[in-house]
Amino acid sequence: MITPNKVVALERSALGLTQVVLAEAPNADSLLDLQQRTSKHFESIDQFLLTVDLLFVLGRISVDFNTGRIAHVD
Repeated sequence: MITPNKVVALERSALGLTQVVLAEAPNADSLLDLQQRTSKHFESIDQFLLTVDLLFVLGRISVDFNTGRIAHVD
């Protein structure tokens, strides 16, 4: 779930989990490393990817998809 609602709390939504990714992204070398560092906060890889996609669309994170490396975190 991207946004919180009556069933999904803000902390469990992709919108709420963006803070977890943004906090760890500067320390991670790649998307795989970032996923491993934050995996305890996500229920599935799908939820992690949805959160990263959301940050990418918002322009808060850039990824070099050829190498899988995180290029920029804002």
